[in-house]
Amino acid sequence: MRIRKLEISGFKSFVDRTLIHFDSDVIGIVGPNGCGKSNIVDAIRWCIGEQSAKHLRGKSMSDVIFNGSETRPMHGMAEVTLTFENSDPESAAQLPLEYKDYAEIAVTRRLYRDGTSEYLINRTQVRLKDVTDLFLGTGVGTKAYSIIEQGKIGLIVSARPEDRRMLIEEAAGITKYKARKRQAEQKMEQTRQNLLRVGDIVSEIQRSLASLKRQAAKAERYVAYRKEVEDLILHEASHKYLEITVLNQREEFARKDHAEQEQVAKTALGTREAELEVSRLEALACEERAERAQNEAFMADNEVRTHEAEIARAKDKLRHLEERRTVAAREQADLERSIQELSAERAQLEAQLGAVAEEEAQENELALEQHERLEEVRYGERNAEQELAVLRKRAAEATAAVAAAEATLTGFDRRLVDMSQRRAKHEDELGRLSFEGEDFERRRSDLAREVAELSGNKQYATDERARLDTELKQLREQAVTSDRTVEQAKNELNQRRNRLRALEELHTRLEGVGAGVKNLLKTKDPALLGLVADRVEAPAELTAAFAALLGDQLQCVVVSDLDRAMSLLGDLAQKKQGRASVIATNPTWIPDPNFTLPEGEGVLGRLVERLRFAPEDDALIRALVGDAVVVESAEVGARLAAQGLRCPLVSLDGTVFGSDGTVSGGQGDAVAAGMIEQKREMRELHEFIAQRSDEVTALLEAQQTLRQRITDATAALERARTEAHQSEIGLLAAEKDLKRAEEQLAGAHKRRGVVELELEDLREHLDLASGEHEAARERLEAGRATLEEAHGGLEHAEQVAAEWRERVLAQQSVVTDRKVRLARVRERATAARNTVERLARSCEELRIRIDRLDQERTDGAVGAGRAAATIMLAHEALRRAAAEAHTAQANLTEARRALDESRHALAGRESGLRGLRQQLAEITERLRKHELALERLAIEHTHLIEGVRERFRGLELHTVVGDYHKRPPVEASHRARIVELTELLDRMGPVNLEAVREYAEAEERHTYYASQKADLENAIADLEKAIAQMNRESKRLFKATYDSVNARFKVLFPKMFRGGTAELRLTNPDDMLETGIEILAQPPGKKLGNIELMSGGEKALTAVSLIFSIFQHKPSPFCILDEVDAPLDEANVARYNEAIRSMTSHSQFILITHIKRTMQSVDVLYGVTMQEAGVSKLVSVRVNETVRRADTPSTAVA
Repeated sequence: MRIRKLEISGFKSFVDRTLIHFDSDVIGIVGPNGCGKSNIVDAIRWCIGEQSAKHLRGKSMSDVIFNGSETRPMHGMAEVTLTFENSDPESAAQLPLEYKDYAEIAVTRRLYRDGTSEYLINRTQVRLKDVTDLFLGTGVGTKAYSIIEQGKIGLIVSARPEDRRMLIEEAAGITKYKARKRQAEQKMEQTRQNLLRVGDIVSEIQRSLASLKRQAAKAERYVAYRKEVEDLILHEASHKYLEITVLNQREEFARKDHAEQEQVAKTALGTREAELEVSRLEALACEERAERAQNEAFMADNEVRTHEAEIARAKDKLRHLEERRTVAAREQADLERSIQELSAERAQLEAQLGAVAEEEAQENELALEQHERLEEVRYGERNAEQELAVLRKRAAEATAAVAAAEATLTGFDRRLVDMSQRRAKHEDELGRLSFEGEDFERRRSDLAREVAELSGNKQYATDERARLDTELKQLREQAVTSDRTVEQAKNELNQRRNRLRALEELHTRLEGVGAGVKNLLKTKDPALLGLVADRVEAPAELTAAFAALLGDQLQCVVVSDLDRAMSLLGDLAQKKQGRASVIATNPTWIPDPNFTLPEGEGVLGRLVERLRFAPEDDALIRALVGDAVVVESAEVGARLAAQGLRCPLVSLDGTVFGSDGTVSGGQGDAVAAGMIEQKREMRELHEFIAQRSDEVTALLEAQQTLRQRITDATAALERARTEAHQSEIGLLAAEKDLKRAEEQLAGAHKRRGVVELELEDLREHLDLASGEHEAARERLEAGRATLEEAHGGLEHAEQVAAEWRERVLAQQSVVTDRKVRLARVRERATAARNTVERLARSCEELRIRIDRLDQERTDGAVGAGRAAATIMLAHEALRRAAAEAHTAQANLTEARRALDESRHALAGRESGLRGLRQQLAEITERLRKHELALERLAIEHTHLIEGVRERFRGLELHTVVGDYHKRPPVEASHRARIVELTELLDRMGPVNLEAVREYAEAEERHTYYASQKADLENAIADLEKAIAQMNRESKRLFKATYDSVNARFKVLFPKMFRGGTAELRLTNPDDMLETGIEILAQPPGKKLGNIELMSGGEKALTAVSLIFSIFQHKPSPFCILDEVDAPLDEANVARYNEAIRSMTSHSQFILITHIKRTMQSVDVLYGVTMQEAGVSKLVSVRVNETVRRADTPSTAVA
C-alpha cells in the first residue's frame, strides 16, 4: 500500500488543486520556514482519519480550510485524496475483503465550512470507521509509527513506557484485535445490561400472571352482562328511531310542498328580475351612446381648434420666408462689391512681385563671395585649435587625475560620514526595537487576555442560545398542547350549547303537551304562569317515580287568578280547541297530622323532600305530591300497603300505591318522564356551559400568555444568536490581532538581530575606509604637481588660437549681414506671393457664398407657395370640422333624451319587483317553520344515533334496526332487567376488560423473554470466549514482535552511534497485555544512565534507531519523517540517510528536511514556495546519482 499520489485542494495554505506524485522510493520536501511543508504531512494525517484539531496544529477542525489571504477569498471546502497502490499480495491480504481486488485504493476526505464532513473510498461514500478499519494492522494510522512529525521523535524517548507500547502493538498488528476486543467488551457490557433488564421483566411477568388470570374470569362475566344490557338498550332505541323516522317523513312532505311554492315564486321573481336586467342593460346602452356622443362632440371641437392653430402656424412661416428673401438679396449685393475690391488689390501685388525677385538674385551672389572668404579664415583657426587641443588634452589628463583623486577622497569622506551616520542610526534603531519589542509583548499579553475573555463570552452566548432554543421548543410543544385543549373544550362547549338550544326550542314549542294546553298558553294571558313541570325538578333516579305519581298533572297550567283561568277554559271549550287543567299558585292543602314516615328496609323518604323547587311554589308542590313516600321497589310498596299504610307510595320503577288502595303500574308515561328529564338536562346544561365557558376563558388567557412567552423567547433567542455571532466575530478579530501582534513581536526580534549584524559589519568597514582615505590623499598631491607643468605650455597656444578666432568672428559678421539682407528680400517676396494667393481664395469663397444666397432665395419662394397652399387647405378642413361638431352636439342631445326615458321605465319595473319579493318572503317563512321541525327531529335523531354510537363504540343504529323492529314494544320488564343488570355491573366494580388479552399476551411474553434470557446468557459466554482468544493471540503477537524489535534495536543502535549498547525492557513481564516498554541506552564513551540526560541529538538518534528497528521487523507501506534529521550532526545525518536507503525495498519514505545531505540522498525533491503571501506552491526536481554525490547540492529548491 505505497502512496501513489496525493491531491490537495483548499487545505490550509494549498489553495489551488495541487497534485503530488510519489513514484520513487525516497521523496524529499524542502522549503523555507512557514511555506507550508508540514501542511503536506497534516493533509495525509487528516485524510486517513485524524480527528484532533490540535494534532493538526489548529484550534478547531474548520482551521484546515483555507481562510483567505490579502489577494484570495476564503474557501468553503477542504478536500484531500490519497491514492495507494495495492499491487503487493501480502499487503492486500490485510485489507478488508471488499478492497482486496482493487489495483488502486483512493481515500478521500472533505470538510465543508458548515461542519459537514464526508469520507470516500474509491469515490464511494463510507463512514470514518471504514477508513480506520482499512489501515488497521498495516502500520498506517494517525497514531502509528508511519508518521513521525516535528517534535514526536523526542516524545518517543521521553514518553511513558505505557505510551511507548503502542509502537510495538502497531508493529505486531494487534491494534485491530484491541479494537475488536473493545467492541466485544462494549457489546458484552450491553448484553449484561440487557440480561438484567430481561431478568427483571421475567420476574415481573411471573408476579402478574396469577392476578391477570383472576381478572380475565371476571372480565368474561362482565362482558356477558354488558352484552345483554346493550341488547335491551338497542331494542328501545330502535323503536324510538322508527318513531322519529315517521314524524320526519310527515314534515318532509309538508316542506316539499312549500318548497315547490317557493320555487314557483322564485321563477316568477327570476322572470321579473330578468326583465329588470334587460331594462338596466338598455339604460346602460343609452348611457354608453350618450357618452360616445359626448366624446364625438369633444373630438370635433378639438379638431376645429387644431385646424385654427395650423392656419396660424402657416401664416407665421410665410411671413418669416418673405423676410429671409429680402435679407438674402441685400447680402448678395454687398458680396459683389467686395469681389471687385479684392481683384484690384491682387493685380497691384502681382506687379510688385517682379521687382522683388531681381533684388533677391543680386543679394544671393554677394553672400556667396563672403562665405568663401570665411572658409579660408576658418582653416587657419582649425590648425591653431588642433595644436591647442593637444595641449589641453595633456592638461585635462592631469586635471582628471587630480579630480579623480579629489573625488575618491571626497567619496571616502562621504563614506566615512555615511558609515558614522548609519552606525548612529543603527544604534538608535536598536534602542527603538527594544522599546517596540516590549510594547509588542505588552500588546500580545493584552490581546491574549482579550481572546480568553471573548472565548468565554462566546461560550456563554452559545450556551445561552442552546438554553433558549430548548426553552422555545418546550414552549411551542406546550402551545400545541394548549391549542388542542382549547379546541377540544370549544368543541365540547359548542356541542352542549347546540343540545341546549334544541331542548329550549322543544320546550318553547311545548312538544308533547296536549293541544288544549298549547291553545290555552297561546293566549299569553298574564294570569297564566306556565306548566307545573316547569316549576319543579326531580333527581334522575326519581324521574320515573315522580312522573308516574303526577302523570298528566305535570301539564297543569299554574294560574294566579282562578276566575280568569275559568273564563279562558270556557273560551277553549267554546272554540273546541281541546281540554286543559289549571291549578292555583296557592291551593288549599291540609297535611295529615297523623302522618308518620314508615320505617324499614327499602323506604327512601318523602318524595317532596327529594324534589327541587322555588320557595314560593312550596304550597303548590306539596298540594300535588302530598305525603307520598318513595320506596325502593314495587315489592316494598306492596308490603307497606298490606300493612295498612294510608299515604301514597311510589317505587323507583314507577309503580304507584294510592292511599285508597289502588295500584298503578306498567309502562310509564313517556311524555311526563320526558318533560321532567328535559327540565333536569336543561339545568345541567346551563350549569355545565357556565362552568366550561369560564374554563375556556381561562384556557384562552393561558394560551395568550403562552404565546406572549413564545414571542418573548423567540426575541430572546434572536438576541442570543446575534450576541453569539457578534462574540464569534469579535473573537475572530481578536485572534487575528493576537496573531498579528505575535508576528510583529517576532518581526521585531528578527529585525533586531539583523540590525546588530549590520552594525558589526559597519564597524569593520569603517576601519577599512579610514586606511583607504589616507592613500587617496597622497595620490591627490602628486596629481596637482603634474597639472601645474601642463598649464605653462597651454597659455601661448591659447593666445594664437584666440587671434584666429577673432578673424573668424569678423568675417562671420560680414557673412551674417549679407544673409540678413538676403533673408529680408526673400521675406518680402514670400509675403507678396502669400497675399496674392489669399486674395484669390477670398474671391472664390465670396462667389460660393453668392451662389448659396441665390439658392436660399429660390427655396424661400417655393416655401412661401407651400405655406399659402397649406393655409387654403386648413381653411377647408376647418369648415368641415365645424359642421361635424354641430352634428355631434345634436346627437348628444338626442342620446341624453333616450337615457332619461330608459331610467323612468327601469324605476317602474323595480317597483313591481318589490311586491313579488314580499310574497316570496312569506312562503319562505312557512317553509322555514317546516325546516325547523325537520331540524328538531334531526337533532333528536342525531342525539339518539350519537348516544348509541358513543355507548356502543361507533355502532350505527340504522344497521341494527332491522334486528329489533319486529320485536314487541319495550315493556317495563325490559327496563327492570336493564336496572338489574346495571346493578350487577356496578357491584362488580372496576373491571379490566383487557385482562383476557393481557393474560394471553403475558403468557406469550413470559415464554419469549425466557427464551431471550437464555440467548443472552449464551451470547455472554461466547463473547467471553472470543475475548480470551483475542487476549491469547495479542499476547503471542506482542511477545514475538517485542523480542524481534528488541533484537534488531540491539544491533542497529551501535551502528547508528558507532558503538555503545541499547535494549528494550518490559516494566511488567507478567502482564503482556498492559506492560510498558522502557529504553535502556548507553552511547559510546558514556555510562548507562537516565535517558532523559542525553543530548537532543542522542535522543533523536536513539528514537530513529527504535523506529528503524520496528521498520525492519514490519515495514510500513510508507513512512513520513518531518525534520527528524534536524537535531543530528553531519556524520549522523549520513548514517540516518544510509539506514533509510537500506529499507526502501519494503517501504516508501517521504522526508521533510532542511539538511543538504538529506536533500542529496532523495530520488525526487519537491520544493514548497510561497511567492504569493499565504498561498503554497509546489515545484519538483529529479535527483540523479551524480548530483547526489556532488559536494554542493544544486538541486535544493526553495
